[in-house]
Amino acid sequence: MSVFIYRMMFAFLALFPILNPPAMAPIFLQLTSGIPERDRNRLAVLIGFYTFLLLATLLYVGGWVLRLLGISIPVISLAGGLLLFHSAWRMLNKDPKMSESEKEELRPEILNRAFFPLTLPVTAGPGSMAVTLSLVPAGSLLDPSVMLHFLALTCGIVLASFTVFAFYRFSAGAIRRLGKSGEATITQIAAFILLAIGVQIIWNGIRGLLKTL
Repeated sequence: MSVFIYRMMFAFLALFPILNPPAMAPIFLQLTSGIPERDRNRLAVLIGFYTFLLLATLLYVGGWVLRLLGISIPVISLAGGLLLFHSAWRMLNKDPKMSESEKEELRPEILNRAFFPLTLPVTAGPGSMAVTLSLVPAGSLLDPSVMLHFLALTCGIVLASFTVFAFYRFSAGAIRRLGKSGEATITQIAAFILLAIGVQIIWNGIRGLLKTL
């Protein structure tokens, strides 16, 4: 049970900083500022669900696709870790995830854009996809231990997706009270966690490659 919880929380902690719901919630509120509260809440539910669906599908299908392409899991771990490190570095240097012009382009017909682009790539972009692929366990899905590993990772994805929904749905009042300084503090803490997880995933990839020598 302790291993299951560890794997679940590792997946959650790997995805949460790159999804970064605290920092993305203000952007979501800006993008949906012109629509009724009921429609905004519906969008939050849809984006949370689509985030889970996208990442869970990638977790279960991505490994097979990688094998067909001849790409090993350690290589994906290394690439995903480097991408995470780069994203965290940009966040620590306060580079915005979305420019003002990109926000303006998303506002028209926003209710029809729950999956694309509000889920992919605004919420769950290349970084979270790379992290999910780097978490794919080696071995056959028919193996009970591997199946349990997949289940733990799926639970981690559920938690991460739920935080997307929760922040998008319930954080409007808190965000307005925190202001820009509070938002910046949350973003910096998330960026540091992301940097550490990126280093860990890079090391996992290197260790996996060394075992093949």
